[in-house]
Amino acid sequence: MTRVPSLAILLFAGLALSFAFPEPSLAPLAWVAIVPLLLIARDSPRRGFALGTAFGVGFFGSLLIWVSVVGWAAWAVLVIMESLFIGLFGAGWAIASRSDRRWWPLIAPALWVTLEALRSLVPVVGFPWGELAQSQTVFPWLLQISQVGGAKTVSVVLVTVNTLVALALLSKGPARMRWGGGAVATIVALVPLSYVVPRIDGSTAGEQSRVLRVAIVQGNASPGVVVEDELARVERHLRLTEQLVDEHIDLVVWPESAVGIDPFEDPRVMAMIVRAARAVDAPMIVGANLETDQNNYNVATLHVSAEGDVLEVYRKTHLVPFGEYLPARRWLSWLPGVEQIPRDAVAGSEPTNFEVGDTEVATVISFEGDFGPLVRDRVAQGARLITVATNTSTWKNSWASAQHLAMSQVRAAETRVPVVHAALSGISAAVGFDGVVGQRTELYTEGTIVFDMVPSADISIYARTGEWLPLLCLVGSLIALFAGWRRRSTVPA
Repeated sequence: MTRVPSLAILLFAGLALSFAFPEPSLAPLAWVAIVPLLLIARDSPRRGFALGTAFGVGFFGSLLIWVSVVGWAAWAVLVIMESLFIGLFGAGWAIASRSDRRWWPLIAPALWVTLEALRSLVPVVGFPWGELAQSQTVFPWLLQISQVGGAKTVSVVLVTVNTLVALALLSKGPARMRWGGGAVATIVALVPLSYVVPRIDGSTAGEQSRVLRVAIVQGNASPGVVVEDELARVERHLRLTEQLVDEHIDLVVWPESAVGIDPFEDPRVMAMIVRAARAVDAPMIVGANLETDQNNYNVATLHVSAEGDVLEVYRKTHLVPFGEYLPARRWLSWLPGVEQIPRDAVAGSEPTNFEVGDTEVATVISFEGDFGPLVRDRVAQGARLITVATNTSTWKNSWASAQHLAMSQVRAAETRVPVVHAALSGISAAVGFDGVVGQRTELYTEGTIVFDMVPSADISIYARTGEWLPLLCLVGSLIALFAGWRRRSTVPA
């Protein structure tokens, strides 16, 4: 097959994979979209890298199309940067696939998960958008296996099935039937397995826990990168909160950027927060920006008592590069679009769980919810309810909001802890400990949703044991790469 048709095929395959994710949510595509990459990128590492990068451009170029709202240059840089990781997978696969084909169903998932883990760490602070588990939220039964090793357990399963399909296509006769049957058997076995996994340790999430009546207040914002009347935004959240006075609320959550004026600096804003808490006679978690100096600020959430006292402050520890701050501003200030980041947010020093009544709550802000290990650490520290306060208003009516909600669904399923996903302009939602969305809002609407949520009495195996699966995959990948390199080097010239 010539290079140009191969590149075109893999661009299309990557595009197809992106449609497995929200909002198209054609989840079954993820079970077969990687097959062309596995079949074609087996010639040489150099060709494998080029073909893998082409697949990545098709995948990320479509999946992240919403980034173009802030500029096509930003979109292109991010797409190329993330596509290089798929290129590394293609290069690694070209080497590791020289091994006996019987090992392929182990080798391919190990390589894929290793690269998924790597791109969640580098460059800068990593970018885990596009992990395969996020494509399967329409199949909550499948997400349950993430309780064993986190979201990457789902990646292992999906890449394994892709590999079995690829082997079936490469084989003939009885071998084709065996590999194809293996793919079907894997999928069929997942259905009962997804119900067995949550019961391995005999725990039942929510058992013997107090029911919390939770309200999300979605005050809304204008779409796109615009400058709004920040005081009017706080007033909207106050008005909507006061309408909950007869709902017997236990916790009110205001999303990220609900309060864009530092309440410690502006008495009018603090008075509105106090008034809201007293009106519903309930504690609140409030998304706010806090000033540090003329050029810097903190992205934060405030724990406000029912009396209106600020009990605790959490300052976001995992910031968004090129969104909340400009890395190496001194040298990169010439880049187009940086005028949209006039000031830099400063990261907080440590995570903070809030004690709301007798429930410990992990307060997570936007981008932080994309990182499984970060949320898992806070659950391991004792949190039995997760709040994700976010502001996706910049991304207009794109796929971004639905994709971000999918990450909260994955976080809930892998930790077995429910999530309150509060978005300034939507989509806000109640996510059960199984990753299933209950009540939710629509984009760019003012309103509230009130729901009963049961904090978890216990947590998942993954939440207790941590990131053992990526480490195992890394070891497996290194062994497979060494074996493939040695196999080629020992072939006579």
